[in-house]
Amino acid sequence: MVETRVKVQLAIVTVFLLGVAAGALGLTVYTRWTEGGRPSGWTGKFDRERYVKQMTEAVGLKQEQMGALHAILDETREEFLALRSRLRPEFDEVRQRARQQIRKILTPEQQAHFEAFLKRWEEQRRAEEQAASAPKARERKP
Repeated sequence: MVETRVKVQLAIVTVFLLGVAAGALGLTVYTRWTEGGRPSGWTGKFDRERYVKQMTEAVGLKQEQMGALHAILDETREEFLALRSRLRPEFDEVRQRARQQIRKILTPEQQAHFEAFLKRWEEQRRAEEQAASAPKARERKP
């Protein structure tokens, strides 16, 4: 009788552990499947080469359509840059307001570190903006 009770308890524990393992495996498979070939997160940067490649594969672009596509993308890029320039003051205002609120919750020591952090952050952001707004020299195949 005692032996049967131990066997039943071991069976229950084993089933429970197998369920946990199956759940973890299922979650891992699901996560990898849903993320597919996507990057781990949007970086905020438009990857033109990747876009053109995927669009070409998806819609079957012909070589003679590529020039028109690149012209459209060039024009759109210029429009986005102009829009960004017009909206920059509003974004800067929101950014400064948020930073003021953050400063209020920090200790004096933390504020010094925050200012150094902001300096590095702004330098990186400016470099990225300059890279994004610089004309891209790219090779186009006829």
